[in-house]
Amino acid sequence: MQATTQGSVGYGQGRTPTTEVVGPVVRVRTGTTVQLGVYFGARGKPSAFVWTDIETAVPAQEIIVRVAREGAWLWEGQSRIDVKTAFPRSKEVARLVRPFEDWQRFFEKYYDASRPQRFFWGRYHNEGLQLARRLQAALIDVAIVRYQWPIEDCRDHGAAEIEL
Repeated sequence: MQATTQGSVGYGQGRTPTTEVVGPVVRVRTGTTVQLGVYFGARGKPSAFVWTDIETAVPAQEIIVRVAREGAWLWEGQSRIDVKTAFPRSKEVARLVRPFEDWQRFFEKYYDASRPQRFFWGRYHNEGLQLARRLQAALIDVAIVRYQWPIEDCRDHGAAEIEL
């Protein structure tokens, strides 16, 4: 008896034969693996989403998103770095420079050291974390991005920084 197999993807209670990848591909790094999520379907219509694990080396470069005075927001260790110089070929990273600069300017304009509780910390950290996650997505194979709470925020966050 000879059997032929054809690729198929289970969806709900049925199965759909597939031969093509449809839609965007999602990549997420967790530790030493990068998970790749792919939409499968037939005739251009996605019918299933499948995760696969790919073994990769964890990037050696670690960068920190942290607000500071004088326009500094990206750091490698204790040294300030310029994102355009550090990652010159990444258009996604270049697009994030302006939002990060706006985020930094907001801090410099509205933070008052004599009244730190009056600053918009919740909103500010939400925006900073969103930007840091976008930066991590753009640099998934190149660097590990961490978000560090500024020392000006006197609230207890439980940890000094967050790995994204």
